[in-house]
Amino acid sequence: EQLFHEIWGDEYFSKSNNTITVHIRHLREKMNDTVDNLKYIKTVWGIGYKIEK
Repeated sequence: EQLFHEIWGDEYFSKSNNTITVHIRHLREKMNDTVDNLKYIKTVWGIGYKIEK
């Protein structure tokens, strides 16, 4: 919800909204961050996403 609000300046209106998930997937594809080898963007269940250094 916070990430959505910070980026788009709007309220996060539904748990079924996949906007963030789709954008994270596109970022991972561009950085060659694969499911088998997540180096940059980690999913933290129940929290959101974490950027790895």
